[in-house]
Amino acid sequence: MDYRVIEYKEILHEAFAGLLADISRRITKNGIAPDSDHPLVVLEEQTASIWRDILGSKYSSMDDMMRLKGKFEFIQSYVKGMAKPIHPQK
Repeated sequence: MDYRVIEYKEILHEAFAGLLADISRRITKNGIAPDSDHPLVVLEEQTASIWRDILGSKYSSMDDMMRLKGKFEFIQSYVKGMAKPIHPQK
C-alpha cells in the first residue's frame, strides 16, 4: 500500500475520532437518548462505522481517501452548522 494512503488513513482516523466526540457531546447536550432513532444518533452510528473501517482493507487507495475526506468535511460542516442559532426571517 502506498505510504500516502497509510498516512491519510492515520490522519482521517484521528479526524473521525474527533468528529465522533463532537457528535457525542451534541447528543448529550441535547438530552437525546443514545439508543434512540434520533437522526443525530444515526449520524453517530454511521460515522463510527466509517471510523472503525478506516484502518482496515476497505479503504486502500487515494481515491478512497479523497472520498473519506469529502465525507468527513460534509459531516463536520453539518455538525458545526448545528451550533449556529437559527433566526427566523422577518
